[in-house]
Amino acid sequence: MARVLSGLVVGASLVLSAFLPITSDAAPVPREQQAAKQQAEVLPARPNTVRNPIRENAADPWIVFAEGNYHLLYTHGDILVGVSAPSVAGLAAAPQQTLWRPPAGEACCNLWAPEIHQFDGKWYLYYTADNGTDSQHRMFVLEADHPMGPYTFKAKLDTGNFHSIDGSVMKLPDGRLFHLWSSGRANGQNLYVAPMSNPWTISGPPALLATPDQPWEQNGRKVTEGPVSLIHNGKVYIYYSASACESPDYSLGALELTGTDVLNQSSWTKSSGPVFKRNDAAWAFGTGHHGFFTSPDGKETWIVYHGVTSTNGTPAGSCSAGRSVRIGKVSYDAAGKPQLGVPKASWESVTLPGGDPGAEIVAAGTYKLSPKNNPDNLLEVASCSTADAANVQVWTANGGTCQQWKLTYNGDGSYKLLAAHSGKALDVASCSPANHADVIQWPYWGGDCQEWYLDALGNGYYKVTSKVGGKSLDVDACSTTPGADVRVWPYWQGACQQWKLEKVA
Repeated sequence: MARVLSGLVVGASLVLSAFLPITSDAAPVPREQQAAKQQAEVLPARPNTVRNPIRENAADPWIVFAEGNYHLLYTHGDILVGVSAPSVAGLAAAPQQTLWRPPAGEACCNLWAPEIHQFDGKWYLYYTADNGTDSQHRMFVLEADHPMGPYTFKAKLDTGNFHSIDGSVMKLPDGRLFHLWSSGRANGQNLYVAPMSNPWTISGPPALLATPDQPWEQNGRKVTEGPVSLIHNGKVYIYYSASACESPDYSLGALELTGTDVLNQSSWTKSSGPVFKRNDAAWAFGTGHHGFFTSPDGKETWIVYHGVTSTNGTPAGSCSAGRSVRIGKVSYDAAGKPQLGVPKASWESVTLPGGDPGAEIVAAGTYKLSPKNNPDNLLEVASCSTADAANVQVWTANGGTCQQWKLTYNGDGSYKLLAAHSGKALDVASCSPANHADVIQWPYWGGDCQEWYLDALGNGYYKVTSKVGGKSLDVDACSTTPGADVRVWPYWQGACQQWKLEKVA
């Protein structure tokens, strides 16, 4: 009886506490905050890694983190577009938004290399456009109150009657603004700089910044383009793309301000070679046209760039939409000089930027998985076998439980997939990290070869990556035939590596 009374007293005190005055010096915590805290304490941690690329079929990327979201802009034909997401891992599946469509009478076509910068509370979008002829490319500025608009036309930048692309703004520690861009002249594609009186006005004549005078800047064509500044501890650097964009050797070079006059070419020291370039071992080629962004916690610098790959890792350069967006963390050496690292492979997991909340967790349940290259096929255990090491393949949808998979989040960023008919796990045979390793079912024991990363691609599709070796679930030879084997292979954006997850229970 005493315990019951005690419980009643405690219960009463809890009820009364909502009405009695607070006598503690500590400020009361609102009940909704208490509930949110309790919920957060029981929810599993979101995935804290992502795998490149973070957005497919997107070139000339630019990222900023602002107003609680990453905003990614990229080249997309005759309109300016972008996507937004609270985690960088969400950019792949984020719906595309149209930011600007040139009205009649303006430069209509080939809108390239959009960048957004914030000055004095306003956002300015810089882009390149022409009238349908490349030599007529000129640069323009839009203005908005928010990074994703709506934007209004602000100005055409005056660089003289010359081909001008890839405009960017550099703000020095003393507050001075300069415009950076690339221009095609008789001796190649050169870099230029000019002072700005405000974010939409060039206020002085162009000064030559750099020319493609080195062999590593001349693969395919003589090109220096896409200049972007990076300022750290008062030191000023400009990173730019070198060589033809369709070359697998498209890379980044660097200029360091070692003098005092920004407008004097002799004040800049060029790197002796590319500082960021193709990584054959990672199947990463054409790694150029970049930007820099700061992590949500404001403590880290990251690079965003585009690149290409191929099924066998051979150089396959492109200037087409086949380019994809990748990221990497920038470090600084003892002297404070930026180190861009090397392009990461699709099978390497990248820890998310500091303060990034991570991707949303895929809900537990029973799913069917269909490959994009033939949605009529489903991932299944061959012959509905319940045996250990039974083969996994694709087969025409028939509604059987051997074509259904029970998905569960492991709490560490990975998932397990258990065949609904047998309870056995989707497993990389022999826990092999090798390309083309077979995929089977095996009793679940918690090994890395039985755990999978799910990276959303949009429209319900995911790349499904093995925790061991980092290779992706792949229909062998991209076959569309029922009975085609399923293996693992480095991710190269193939439709036979993209799986639609549809919940059935």
